[in-house]
Amino acid sequence: MNELQIISLILLLLVAIDASSDALRASGKQVLHHSGEILQIAGWFAVWGLFEFSVLYPVMYILGRIIFFDIVYNICTGNKLSYVGESSIYGKILTWFTNLNWVKEQGFLIWVIRAMALLAWVILLIR
Repeated sequence: MNELQIISLILLLLVAIDASSDALRASGKQVLHHSGEILQIAGWFAVWGLFEFSVLYPVMYILGRIIFFDIVYNICTGNKLSYVGESSIYGKILTWFTNLNWVKEQGFLIWVIRAMALLAWVILLIR
């Protein structure tokens, strides 16, 4: 396993921690939520401290959030897997697109965007 693959797995773990932490906040468990946030920040410092910084890491983290965050959050909260809230910029943009006449279903659009982000993630890993 090369360095970029290790970093990508760490970044996916950080996304999962962030999503589960947000789910804990939604269920009223603030102390656990803040503990998850601290763990995520410590993970970022570990990535920056152990590996040479690359602009690729934040890009991969953002792609990981698009691919993985909502899935983990929705599993933890019991929502439909294609559910995206409207409080984030990503959610607001998706809601705007789904209000257009030619977009029939938000769920399909979300899975297409996730597939494109996954493809970009894989391309970054094998480049």
